Amino acid sequence: MDENKVFDEEIDEGEDLVLTLEMEDGTTEDCIVLTIFPMDDKQYIALLPVAQADDEEADVYLYAYAEDEDGNPILSDIEDDDEFEAVCDRYEEVCDEEDFEEL
Repeated sequence: MDENKVFDEEIDEGEDLVLTLEMEDGTTEDCIVLTIFPMDDKQYIALLPVAQADDEEADVYLYAYAEDEDGNPILSDIEDDDEFEAVCDRYEEVCDEEDFEEL
C-alpha cells in the first residue's frame, strides 16, 4: 500500500464505517473500521477486511492514522518494527478495555 494514501469512506446509517484500501498490486479491499486509538501522541487505526468479518481468526490491519485538511483519512504503513510491536500491544489493550466495558 502506498504511504499517506487517502482512502474513500462509505458511511451507511446503522452500518459499520468502511474504508476502501488500495493495495500495492492495484486491487482494492473494503475494510471495517474497528477502532481508532491514540498512542504516544499519534493516532492509529485497526481495520478488518469485510470478506473476513465472520472469521474469528481474521487478519486485522494496523496503520498510522491522520486526517487531511478536509477530514479525509490518511493511512500510513508502520515501518518501524518496534513501533509496530508497540501498536499491536496497545491494540490488544484497547480490545481488552472494550470487552471489559461490555460486561
